[in-house]
Amino acid sequence: MTTSTVVSVRDLVADVEDRAGILDEGAKREIRRAALVAVCVPGYQVPFGSREMPVARGWGSGGLQVTLAVIGAQDVVKVIDQGDDGGVNAVNLRRMIADTTGCAASTDTRRATVIQTRHRIPEEKLGRQQVLVYQVPVPEPLRGVQKSVVECARMHAENDYSAMWVSLYEDLVRNGVITKSTGYPVLVNGRYVLATSPVPRWDVPKLHQCEHLNLYGAGREKRIYAIPPHTDVLPLTFDDIPFEVEQVPGARCKYCGSRTSFLVEGGAGEYVCSDSDWCSRVEAGDADVAGHLLPMTMLPEVDRRPVEVVEAPRPVGGPEWALRVEGIGKVYGSGGADAVAGTGPEHGTAISPGTGAVVAAWDISFDVAPGEALGIIGESGSGKSTALRCLIGDEAATSGSVHLSSVDGGSTDLLRMDSARRRRLRVDTMAVVHQDPAAGLDLRVTAGGNVAERLTAAGWRGYHAIRKRAAELLDRVEVPLSRMDDPVSTFSGGMRQRVQIAKALATEPPVLLLDEPTTGLDASVAAGVLDLLRGLLSERDIAAVVVSHDFAVIEALTDRSVVMQLGRIVERGLTDQLFADPHHPYTQRLVAAARR
Repeated sequence: MTTSTVVSVRDLVADVEDRAGILDEGAKREIRRAALVAVCVPGYQVPFGSREMPVARGWGSGGLQVTLAVIGAQDVVKVIDQGDDGGVNAVNLRRMIADTTGCAASTDTRRATVIQTRHRIPEEKLGRQQVLVYQVPVPEPLRGVQKSVVECARMHAENDYSAMWVSLYEDLVRNGVITKSTGYPVLVNGRYVLATSPVPRWDVPKLHQCEHLNLYGAGREKRIYAIPPHTDVLPLTFDDIPFEVEQVPGARCKYCGSRTSFLVEGGAGEYVCSDSDWCSRVEAGDADVAGHLLPMTMLPEVDRRPVEVVEAPRPVGGPEWALRVEGIGKVYGSGGADAVAGTGPEHGTAISPGTGAVVAAWDISFDVAPGEALGIIGESGSGKSTALRCLIGDEAATSGSVHLSSVDGGSTDLLRMDSARRRRLRVDTMAVVHQDPAAGLDLRVTAGGNVAERLTAAGWRGYHAIRKRAAELLDRVEVPLSRMDDPVSTFSGGMRQRVQIAKALATEPPVLLLDEPTTGLDASVAAGVLDLLRGLLSERDIAAVVVSHDFAVIEALTDRSVVMQLGRIVERGLTDQLFADPHHPYTQRLVAAARR
């Protein structure tokens, strides 16, 4: 470090010490309130009114604000930087905290009551009178799998962490082991996934049922979160893949000889303890080496036997239908039901003469029995896809109801459910195959990983069981197993559609919705997908709804059909009869076009 740099750091510390308002009592109270909420809801990220602090890069303004808010004159502060008490940042932070709060300072972990850390949990076991404050560089565990802040918030709220499991699955596929180190994800109190940033994987087991309070301050993101004492903190790992920490076989510290502490490279093929305080005390014979446990011994015993996944039984004694749709309607614009008058096939328009609203679909009703396939056919703009989106939940219906026999015996209207429960139903009860495979797949993820996403969302936690199930499904839809571990972005359109079908069928849903499943595919590829779907629907007891503008697709896949024009059903019946003897002029035109 140059002399000018040392002087600038000293000047900065002096500047901070001279600013009485750097963290006034109001700001401290706000941080304390946020910290109390974080303690009450372990792992939940609590927003707080952070402010920029004039501190050097690497000092961690979020962690520093938390420390200044919770420390008192009676406390003893310790600051470590990557385990080192003697680094420039650690020394200057320790001095600044002590001088501005009147507390004592120490490098001895045993004496400290508040420890601010960057990158390590001390090797010394911490007690119930101690608080560990983390300077957090990356607080969001979902950042690597989801870029949208809004979507991350939704995933946390709904406990939807399947994307995290897929990232671990993909890591195992690529490397044979989970390579994630700093920021390894953990499940806190059985509810929230938290990134253990900034500590290495070695320190993760120290968090489980620990006696001390952990406070995490992320200044840039303005978030505080906590792991209170005696809280379950379990690393995310598959039931049949044990959690392991970083370790170099045979390595030992060149200073103290320790083999049971986190070691870092010290040059010339040698290793040293990352925790400088622990190392010096071991070397001086002033440490409880016998009571110092390896991280692996800190984790609870977990039954690693493969979990047998039993398929949920189909409901018995319920209604004859699997899916029932009654009076679905969707109006875009003002007026609601009052906008319907003057629209529809008999008026030749879907635009309300009274309000100008678009009546995209109205009074759409049908039911589908297990093992039956119903077709919805119509030209573009007929309202068939709008009706399907309302059924799925992608659109808020203006009117109507949707019932599944597998949900509360068919008594519950899906349209009255909250969005979180509706999304949950799409995991194991009502699967969708989209026209565009990109809407149903993550193109960055492998074929097997996309199937794994559906399985992990349904609660599967056995890596080998997931691999086996994914291979079975991909083989069934004729995706070469040699490409199971290739990103879907490298697949053709027809191959992507096959992967999407495999993913939709992964949890054996009783209802399958297909939206234009062959649109955009070459004729030969489309024929192959139709053959595949025909075989799958015939061999499974699935109720299917097939939406298409192509009568040939409807004829190949369905038993019964409804025909839609300008938002209304104009004809319904057995598919082969509609094709052989259409009654409505609109249906006759569709059949004539299909026969050309």
